[in-house]
Amino acid sequence: MENQTLSLQIILGRNIRAAREKLGYSQQYLAERAELSPGHITDLEKGRKWVSADSLARIADALGLEPFMLLLPADYSADLDAFSLLTEYAMSVRERMTGTLDATLREMLGRRESPATDGDVRTADE
Repeated sequence: MENQTLSLQIILGRNIRAAREKLGYSQQYLAERAELSPGHITDLEKGRKWVSADSLARIADALGLEPFMLLLPADYSADLDAFSLLTEYAMSVRERMTGTLDATLREMLGRRESPATDGDVRTADE
C-alpha cells in the first residue's frame, strides 16, 4: 500500500508541474493563486509530501482543472495526450458555466433595476 501511495504522490507531483508549466505559471504564482506556500508546491511536485483534499481542490482550481485530473497516471497523458484534452475540456466547461452564470446574474440584476411596469409610479413624497 505504501508503494501505491508513493507512486500516486509522484503522479500528482508530475501532473501539477506539467499543468503549471503548460500554463506558464511559476511555482510562486501557482502558490499565490492556490493560497499555499511555494515550498509546499515544490514538495508536492517532487513527491515529498502528500496533499490534503482542501489543498488539492485549491491547486486544481488555480490550474483550471478538476481535482481528479491531477491524479491521472502518466499513461493517460503519453500518446493520446488525454491530460491536455481533459484540461481543455475542463476549461471550456468552466468558461461556459461562468458565461451562463454571468448572463443569468446580469438578467436578474436588470430585472431588479428596471422601473415598475404596472403603471403605479410613486414619488419620493409618498
